[in-house]
Amino acid sequence: MKELLKIQLANYVADFKSMPPSATPPAAVPAKPVLTSNQQQVFIESEKAWKAYSESPEGKKDLAAMQDMDLPTLRAYVASLPDKPIFVKLIKWIKSLDLPDSSFTIGITVEAEFIIGFSGTIGIATGIGNSNGAQAAEFLTVAVDIGVQAGAMAGVQFGLWNEAPADLGGSLQGVEIDFGLEVEFSAGFYFNTSGRRGIAITIGTGIEDGISFVEYYTYILGDQGVDPYLKPVVQSRKSNFLIIETLKCVHPSNDGSGDENEVYFTFQADGGTNTVYPYPTYSNFSMKEGQVWACGRSVWFNSSVAVTVYDEDAGNDDDVVGYFSIILSQLKLNESITFHSTKDYSSGFDDVEYTINVKLIAQNVV
Repeated sequence: MKELLKIQLANYVADFKSMPPSATPPAAVPAKPVLTSNQQQVFIESEKAWKAYSESPEGKKDLAAMQDMDLPTLRAYVASLPDKPIFVKLIKWIKSLDLPDSSFTIGITVEAEFIIGFSGTIGIATGIGNSNGAQAAEFLTVAVDIGVQAGAMAGVQFGLWNEAPADLGGSLQGVEIDFGLEVEFSAGFYFNTSGRRGIAITIGTGIEDGISFVEYYTYILGDQGVDPYLKPVVQSRKSNFLIIETLKCVHPSNDGSGDENEVYFTFQADGGTNTVYPYPTYSNFSMKEGQVWACGRSVWFNSSVAVTVYDEDAGNDDDVVGYFSIILSQLKLNESITFHSTKDYSSGFDDVEYTINVKLIAQNVV
């Protein structure tokens, strides 16, 4: 696997790891799903189609080239799969079936180790059933895995999902389940707090003994009919690596809408024209006086990191409530350092104070 692809995927994994844990504990795993005969046949025919494609001259050439692709190139390749004649025929047949699902997905699953072990599925979703038509969406699903192979293309995944393609994003949980079909694959059942979201098989890996429970997050990378703008997530690898461990609200800003702030922050490595990254990427975190947010955001940098904390104000400009300038010389390897805002944002009767804890994890990375 291309090293750049590992770095690009690892940034999404770091973003996912920083999110609050799911509200549904492992004990709440729903009962094993029962597949309809049509759903079973979809997976059987999908396996047959993939076998025929992967053994064809075109498929062999594509799969060999895939080993050296970065994320944008792999996205483009996966997005082209529904246009391959064999998959055009498969999807047309699936759309003709009576299915309770709203999306059919094709994705390439990879496993890698980059500081942490993780897996990712780069995929394309097509509308079926209630979403039958032109709807489609590109997505990336990530999970933190222990004991993964060091940079392997683990297989192709086919899935049937409750939601329309553009609605597949967000948190989900999964368990491996033996569906008892006639092909060799790893089978998964995925759900969120509202119930079942989907079922999927990964061809190229066999199911393991027992049931494994894994947390996932799906990013929608682009879809038809919706603003495709994406806030930046992927950071370039640099010499040093730190984690913004926690953000503490010593005293919130009084914005006239209660006793808490709707907080998010941005960070920029090494100033200049470098990318400014928001976190959380698409949301905020409510904080009251004395509350600590274990944000855990990792940052690649060479010499400095600028962090700006905002109180989100719907309908108005967001208020800055803290600014932090982090210099490499201020940090010690594997030691948490507390930073105070370099500017006092208090005004009049409004006391405002936030602090952050930062830990340098790696230095002079080759």
